[in-house]
Amino acid sequence: MENSRDLERARQYLSLSGKGVKIKEFLGDGTDGSVWATDRNTAVKVFKAERGYFNERDAYQRLADFGVTEKIDGFWIPEMHGFDDELMVIEMDLMQNPPYIIDFAKVRIDRPPDFSEETQRDIDEQGRERFEENWPAVKSLMATLESYQIYYLDPQPHNIAFPERK
Repeated sequence: MENSRDLERARQYLSLSGKGVKIKEFLGDGTDGSVWATDRNTAVKVFKAERGYFNERDAYQRLADFGVTEKIDGFWIPEMHGFDDELMVIEMDLMQNPPYIIDFAKVRIDRPPDFSEETQRDIDEQGRERFEENWPAVKSLMATLESYQIYYLDPQPHNIAFPERK
């Protein structure tokens, strides 16, 4: 459900960017924030909490520092076009063609999770259920992210998308 305060923050961010970009349509919201498409084929994400905002911003910056701005392990990643720490808004490429990975709000940077063996087994079982035959590719992608000290903790099919099977 579209939140008018979040929409106002998105518009404020775009007006401050000075690029004349306008909101085109509401794309959706989730536990971390709300997302709108713009008229220049970017997405503007307005975050609900500082932790999610800084996780996502820092993940994109970390990847860019390593020169990873288009693809990682064969998955498209959005390029971050701008951000505002005060408004907690990030503007990034709009991902439309899988395979892609989005939503870095629930990552950890530099701190690997300390999961028990049981928790790790549960994560693996959930991953196999969610991604079926694509789970090995998702695990490989997550391992590659870990090589950059980015620990992707919430793999979901709407965030790690594969092309439709025909």
